[in-house]
Amino acid sequence: MLQKLRNIFLLLVLSIILIVPVKSEDLPDGFPLCWMDEINNENFCPININLGHKLFLVDFTSRWEPKQVDWIKGRIFGNTITRNTPPYHKITYIKLDDTAPESQKVVYSKCRFKTGNKSKYPGEEFNDDCESEAIVKQAYQAWQTTLKKVEKTFFDSHIKDAKQSLIIEYIANILREPKIDFMGDYPERKLIIVSDLMQSSDRINFYRFCRSVVTLKKPDVCPSFEKLLKKKNVKHYLDTIKPKNVQNLKVEIIFMNHSYQTKCKLGKTLIPLWVDLFKYWDINIDPVDDITYELDTKDTC
Repeated sequence: MLQKLRNIFLLLVLSIILIVPVKSEDLPDGFPLCWMDEINNENFCPININLGHKLFLVDFTSRWEPKQVDWIKGRIFGNTITRNTPPYHKITYIKLDDTAPESQKVVYSKCRFKTGNKSKYPGEEFNDDCESEAIVKQAYQAWQTTLKKVEKTFFDSHIKDAKQSLIIEYIANILREPKIDFMGDYPERKLIIVSDLMQSSDRINFYRFCRSVVTLKKPDVCPSFEKLLKKKNVKHYLDTIKPKNVQNLKVEIIFMNHSYQTKCKLGKTLIPLWVDLFKYWDINIDPVDDITYELDTKDTC
């Protein structure tokens, strides 16, 4: 009789476990379950944990056409951010322009607030034990407003050409400067680079390096990364600025085609050059999965 009662009790306990949802399921230790007590009101980020960081580096050293602005807006702003970023992961935007990398200011850096609704991400729904659904959704709208304000003016400087394009230096600076908050203390980091990848500096200049004939007006073909490394000063420079904490880093590239500056076919050799450069820094990029190419409707340029 006693054994029968024990079995009934175990069945009741098991039934309760199966029926009652576990709100902390699949959530890391420190994940904010009650946002008003565990979130920084200034940047919407968790107080006790770093969950992830997605940083957009957007290249403004070449002129953009209106269609390019429209395309990029849809990829780095709006609902795309909510759909592709888990709750409480930080989102940062930095412009790459004539400003020295060390002096460049972050345009925006706040954490993506949760919507309060069910989604593919754990922790997205409001917690009825300590949160109001209405207040959570108001907070989400407040976060969205901050992002929309940045989007409104972000592309205002897209019609100018810069004197140089320090893409390599900007990447190195982002990966080593504590003030940008993109160091290895985040378990997940994603750097998304929006650029034509045409490095241009006195030390490394792809406008000169990527020409099959010196007299060509536009770069057309890039030699291999191995050839670039044969320049001892370039190899020494890349070794000197090589990032150290890249184990939990993922890099994606949105490749812009500025055909007024380069030959259309340049990307076929420019992309492998960059893939090998990142590999030299122990960062792996899949040319198929990690690079998105702008549509190119011109046959020759």
